[in-house]
Amino acid sequence: MQLAIRNRSSIAFFATLATLASIHSSSAQLLNRGGAAKQAAAKTTAAPAAAAAPAQDPNAPKLQQARIPASPGDPVAIVNNQIITRQQLADEAVARKGEEILDSIIARVLIDQALKAKNLTVTAEEVNEEIEKTAQKMAGLSREAWLRTLAKERNISPAQYARDIVYPTVALTKLAQSRVQVTQEEIDQAFESMYGDKLRIRVIMVDKLRAAQDAWEKLKANPAGFEKMAMEISIDQSRSIGGLYSEPVARFSYPRNISDAAFRQLVDGDPEDKDPSHKPKDGDISGPIQLTETTWVLLKREGLIPRKQVDKKDAAVRENLRQIVFDAKIKGAIAEVYGDIEKNSAIENRLSGRVKLANEEAQPEAQEGAAAARQAAAARQPAADAAVRPTAAAAAAAAKKLNVPTPKGLDPSEVQRANNLRQAPAAPAAPRCSAVRHRWRRTSPSATRKSRRVLCCRVRPAPPATRWR
Repeated sequence: MQLAIRNRSSIAFFATLATLASIHSSSAQLLNRGGAAKQAAAKTTAAPAAAAAPAQDPNAPKLQQARIPASPGDPVAIVNNQIITRQQLADEAVARKGEEILDSIIARVLIDQALKAKNLTVTAEEVNEEIEKTAQKMAGLSREAWLRTLAKERNISPAQYARDIVYPTVALTKLAQSRVQVTQEEIDQAFESMYGDKLRIRVIMVDKLRAAQDAWEKLKANPAGFEKMAMEISIDQSRSIGGLYSEPVARFSYPRNISDAAFRQLVDGDPEDKDPSHKPKDGDISGPIQLTETTWVLLKREGLIPRKQVDKKDAAVRENLRQIVFDAKIKGAIAEVYGDIEKNSAIENRLSGRVKLANEEAQPEAQEGAAAARQAAAARQPAADAAVRPTAAAAAAAAKKLNVPTPKGLDPSEVQRANNLRQAPAAPAAPRCSAVRHRWRRTSPSATRKSRRVLCCRVRPAPPATRWR
């Protein structure tokens, strides 16, 4: 469970955004600082070593300096005297990864334009500071150890990490800062979430309200059966251990509808009930709580972890909480900022063929298209109004009167047979079985599964209460 600020988007979403070309060289120098000094030291030590080295064998192959292929016609490989040019390589790369890379370049340009419009810049020092802060926060490592870990485990070079991940985060954070305000109420809620009471619970999660209500009725009669029922009917991952959650639930934690209902029913109780014997206790079970549109949960209180004794007025504590709330809110603000940047921009992607107009949602064509889509959706709905049915019937009758010419070469007897079938009255529908499950006992024991079902449904319909036999 996280803080009570809903994280609508993750910063990892922007890890695919490429950085501006202007910071590439400075970031690379920053991330590889000391490289120039090491090279200079290598040169100074290499000169005496070269003088003392013995003469090389004249028959040994000599090294030749080669130029990196830069022009489209330059060869990048030669296979049995057949040249593969740089242009061929570029065409293949575009065909395989072109759209993905172009999207990252487009995002890079959008961020660059937004920074220029706000007269903002991102320096190499800010990128380096963010790397050090992230390394300490995520893994408790130094900057160098964090970069080595990324290169070894994620195959992300230091320059790539600074260019494609850290820079967009810093840039979009600067653009979104003005949208984030942290209130004293949010700091107080964060204090309760971090240092207040924690609730240990078991969970039963179902996908229907009726199933949640039935489970609740059974649990009111047998509260001790919660763990067994969780293993039988719960769709949550914790069903294998009887619905027990490994992490306790904090007050004001996300999702708020669950944490608020859990503390209201299982910790606080009814504020107007002054009887101490009615206070919630371990083993109590909540009523059905709606988690999403298609998910309901029942919670059982397993225990209550008491609050920590921390001074709520401590300035350092409150500043730490303010930063936590800010970090949680800035993630959502970053998503909103980038969405607004993209919405207000005109983008013509000629590689994929996609064209986007600036503020296209407000264009008349877009509004007409939305209206047409709504009308089409309404037309697909079944006509429940009695006034609509005569119109549908008239349309069907008119369709029958259409005089469609007979295709040439068609046998007249086939035409006559089709007309006879069209004009013949429809056969009465066979009675359908109203039972939830078909009854086989009334059919022949030698009949197959399919024939048994047909006999049950069409000959002797079983009553609704019958079950499989």
